[in-house]
Amino acid sequence: MKMKVVYLDQNAASFLAKPNAKPIWREIRYALADGFHNRKLICPLPFECVMESAPKPLEFRQAIQALFWELSQGVAFKEYTEISSELTLALVRPTLEWSPMIFWKPIWAEMESAAQKVKSNWQAGKERMNERMNGFVRSQNLELMTERELLRVVAAQRSIRICDDLSSLLAGRANEESLNCRWLIEFLVSANLAPAEIEDLKRAIYDHEWANIPIHAFDILLSAKWEYDDIRGGSAAYHPNDEIDRKRAATALSHADLFITEGDMANLCQKANVNEFCQTLVLSVRDPEKVLETIRSVSAA
Repeated sequence: MKMKVVYLDQNAASFLAKPNAKPIWREIRYALADGFHNRKLICPLPFECVMESAPKPLEFRQAIQALFWELSQGVAFKEYTEISSELTLALVRPTLEWSPMIFWKPIWAEMESAAQKVKSNWQAGKERMNERMNGFVRSQNLELMTERELLRVVAAQRSIRICDDLSSLLAGRANEESLNCRWLIEFLVSANLAPAEIEDLKRAIYDHEWANIPIHAFDILLSAKWEYDDIRGGSAAYHPNDEIDRKRAATALSHADLFITEGDMANLCQKANVNEFCQTLVLSVRDPEKVLETIRSVSAA
């Protein structure tokens, strides 16, 4: 029987890793550890969890590190941007054996200089996001759209941005600050993509192949649902962390069987009807009894 993949977001991991965790979360951790010991489930370390833990004190980082070592023994999810880049390249260079997982060693928590660098990059990223948010003006056309129409618009916008970056790459302007997805272009440059492959990739994106890759499709779906609700006053105020939360969710919905996440994200997944597109079970940390019941069920299967 295949092991179930359980994605623990930062909230869930924090509740589980606390030295003074509440009894219900201690029970959940025991059930997860029992399930992993019996090869029923595994909780890979999300890269985003490392990134969000990096600014925290050493003791917190070590607690998170110990938790995931206990529940995965070195198996980890790749970063969203790495998964996205590899799957984008696969549109023109198909890969027979590919995995969203990598292996890690339990040493990252003690790497103080690396933690400080990640903290600095994280803060800089938030500042750039705040600048973008402050300068954002929503088109009035969006307010008149149905939910499905808005979904199509968001998918088209994302695809056009990628194609614009690819055009810059073809024109030898890959170092411009105006790139929308610098991380993707840098990855493609490192892969020595030929001009003909770049053109093929642009055609694949125009044919909706990029937007239909699950990790992109779920990010687009959740973004469009949030935007639709926000237009109608049904969403909480936007924060820079929300973008990484949606990318975390996109990874979980694409590559995990269970996704244990904070309440607002669980609600967004429910409102976006993600269960119509995947079999991932989304559980909220606001209902730890349900989490415990589900984990025990998986461990007993």
